[in-house]
Amino acid sequence: MLLDRLPLDSPLEHWLVTWSLVGEAFDTLRAFADEVRFPAGETIFRQSEPSDGMYLVLEGIALIFKTDRSGDEHALSLVTEGQSFGELGLLTGQPRSASVAAGLDVRLLKITPDALARLETEHPELIMRIYKSLAQTLAEQWIRVGPWATK
Repeated sequence: MLLDRLPLDSPLEHWLVTWSLVGEAFDTLRAFADEVRFPAGETIFRQSEPSDGMYLVLEGIALIFKTDRSGDEHALSLVTEGQSFGELGLLTGQPRSASVAAGLDVRLLKITPDALARLETEHPELIMRIYKSLAQTLAEQWIRVGPWATK
């Protein structure tokens, strides 16, 4: 799915998981993560695939979308610089609940379960910041889209 194929009336929202790690905290995270790049239009992962980590957007835009039973793709959200996606799979190990493609060329940091485990052991203060940020933003998303949310 490419951004130029989206209908102009698509109700896309920006993702809520935004990171404010800077300086030494960011450098430490970067040392444990893998930098990966995807050209515009390339699929980063597909829904139902096994989870292999989360991704932090360094440059570019990623597009989150779902494919329905008839094969039609439905755009859900845009993820921009400083935001991440794939958090639920990283935390739960469950298969991907949606697909993600590079809407523009993207440069990402991929944080794998092994990297997360190493951070827990070697940098507990940083991992606490990461877990708190994930808990807060995932809770905010649940409040926003849960069954009680006004649509």
